[in-house]
Amino acid sequence: MGKIIMQTTQQGKRGASRLSPELAAAIRPAMEAATRLRLRGGRFEIYNVVEAVYSVYMDWKHRKIAKRSARALAGQLGIARRKRMTSIRILIEAVLPEANHKQKSRWVRALEYISSQDVPATRLRQFARLHDGLAGCARAAVEIKRKRRRSLRDFPEGDWGD
Repeated sequence: MGKIIMQTTQQGKRGASRLSPELAAAIRPAMEAATRLRLRGGRFEIYNVVEAVYSVYMDWKHRKIAKRSARALAGQLGIARRKRMTSIRILIEAVLPEANHKQKSRWVRALEYISSQDVPATRLRQFARLHDGLAGCARAAVEIKRKRRRSLRDFPEGDWGD
């Protein structure tokens, strides 16, 4: 298997970057799910992508290589890393770079919450369904621990415009 060329984003610029065969093989299911999402665009198709990303993350976490692999992935794809950027966020940035940043934030918070509840990848959909979908999981994550404080006076609608 040769190197895979993928489209990436770095500071608003598009460019092609080479991905190592090991990382390409690891994220292939998530990339294929993202491609199906772009082609079909069904309402619940995002669950396939999120499930694939979560599966890759849980595999890395189980093997204790999540941070190292995410850093390597970010470096090879030119994803700008920020302070406290999680492995889940890097995976989502790699798989769906063109998605809205607020939507990506919601997916990341939902997956962080699901991970904190020790849900296996095979039960992600059932867990999300019990908690009112990915948006409900993201809200539950906010209730447990907020990333930053916002006053209700400045944002009366909340963190996301549900």
